[in-house]
Amino acid sequence: MGRTRAHGAASGLVWTIGLAALTWGGLGLTGVHGTALSGTERAAVAAAVDTTPPRGLRLEGGPNADGWYAAPARYRWTAQDPDSGIDWCQGGSVDPVDSAVPLTVFGTCVNGMGLSASYLGFSYRYDGTPPTLDPVATPAVVARHGVVVAVPHATDALSGVARQGCNGGRAPNTRRLGPHTVTCFVRDRAGNLATASVSYLVVDRRLRQS
Repeated sequence: MGRTRAHGAASGLVWTIGLAALTWGGLGLTGVHGTALSGTERAAVAAAVDTTPPRGLRLEGGPNADGWYAAPARYRWTAQDPDSGIDWCQGGSVDPVDSAVPLTVFGTCVNGMGLSASYLGFSYRYDGTPPTLDPVATPAVVARHGVVVAVPHATDALSGVARQGCNGGRAPNTRRLGPHTVTCFVRDRAGNLATASVSYLVVDRRLRQS
């Protein structure tokens, strides 16, 4: 009789997990199987009555520190369960559509006894478009050993400019006569990078004065 009850409980557990998988599948989330215990080990745990849900639920593959994605990516939740193990965790794919409106997603993990951790959510925005820049060197013609200032003039309409600069932060070289080129860069808050170059001319001081 004990075996009949155990078999009935196991069948009920399989049905419950299957129903949960169908429900979460309808939400567009997928289950990622983890390290669940074997049937024999699970039965042993059942005898000890594992009533503790998974702990330490966290997200892997989340957005950057500013809450942005810049390219298609996958994410998944992960957790630990020292008793019955993790059976499966939810995960999904980033919606690769540029938007400044945050999209919030929730997920969880289920242990070997069918218990789930409290749902954990995160929000993200998506910017897959690189910023633009229109660098300028002033003056465009400079006397030898003079001073040239290069400015990126960067813009980003969606996530905004995070960093920009020219020539690695160094002053452009004016020691050598002739044409020179410096490279400028801009990185937006989503992590997209763009570069562009600007040229200037170094001439003899006497020629410049004339």
